[in-house]
Amino acid sequence: MWKIVVRRLLILIPQLIALSLIVFFLAWLMPGDALRGLLDPSMPPGEMNRMREEAGLNDPWFVQYTRWVGNVLQGDLGRSLQHRVPVTRVIGDNMMNTVRLSIMTTVMLYAIALPLGLLAGRKHNKIPDKVIMLYVFTFFSIPTIVLALLMIFFFAFGLGWFPAMNAVDVRAAFEGGWPEFWSRIHHLILPSMTGAILGGTGIIYFLRNQVIDVQNSDYITTARAKGTPERRVYTHHVLRNALLPIAGGMGASIAAVVAGSLFIERTFTINGMGQLFFDSVLGRDWPVANALIMFYAVVGVVAGLLADITIMLVDPRIRIK
Repeated sequence: MWKIVVRRLLILIPQLIALSLIVFFLAWLMPGDALRGLLDPSMPPGEMNRMREEAGLNDPWFVQYTRWVGNVLQGDLGRSLQHRVPVTRVIGDNMMNTVRLSIMTTVMLYAIALPLGLLAGRKHNKIPDKVIMLYVFTFFSIPTIVLALLMIFFFAFGLGWFPAMNAVDVRAAFEGGWPEFWSRIHHLILPSMTGAILGGTGIIYFLRNQVIDVQNSDYITTARAKGTPERRVYTHHVLRNALLPIAGGMGASIAAVVAGSLFIERTFTINGMGQLFFDSVLGRDWPVANALIMFYAVVGVVAGLLADITIMLVDPRIRIK
């Protein structure tokens, strides 16, 4: 298994290099440069050109790219044009909110999707299956922002169970310790549930179809003919084989949760990386936007690697190959 992991890590290197080229080249084609907005408009054109020359902005794009990659490898992502501080500091101030939201959303997503998908497949064409499929098709067609607003209206304003915005209560954050911890959990339940309800629909539908296909396979029929108890048939045969494609898609699900936090953070006014990316694009803060794009890319490829490892752990036959 470790040989496969090392091989996949080596494959990630050219993928990230290619992506960094695309990201940098697209940013390079954008109007303006890193000094736009920092210089006095009344400054003589000759002085502006001199400062651009000193900053290396008049160099060919491949020279600027090499310099940018060298700085990134040293941990220097540049300086935010909006916040006037290093990009690492801007992202660091917002990263943990997104990490907490993504972890809680992923846990809720699989806690909802796996039992419902298995139940729908096992009770195919029965009442539980029809009810679950009604849920799937209903929420599959609802946009994220619409469901988020409905959740806020019913559970925050209507019932008052959860806060409608922010990542933590100000007083709890001031106290620190357990009050701050439980306040953050309380604030994240509603946005996490929103992402889990929407993100789990595809997993439920796919897992249901997998269970239906697997339980009609010849080896399942043979196991039943040998007198294997129905519970053991599902736990040792149907469940194990039906979950393999779900494990394979786990990386894409995690990456989608992280990327999809943009709309949820925007609606619930959570200061995370999704909100930061939205603001940086609108404010043309390309150093921050480029860094976030590379971050999301790294999350995607690492999540794919974790999915491959999960498949090898679930099915030892894949580990041998």
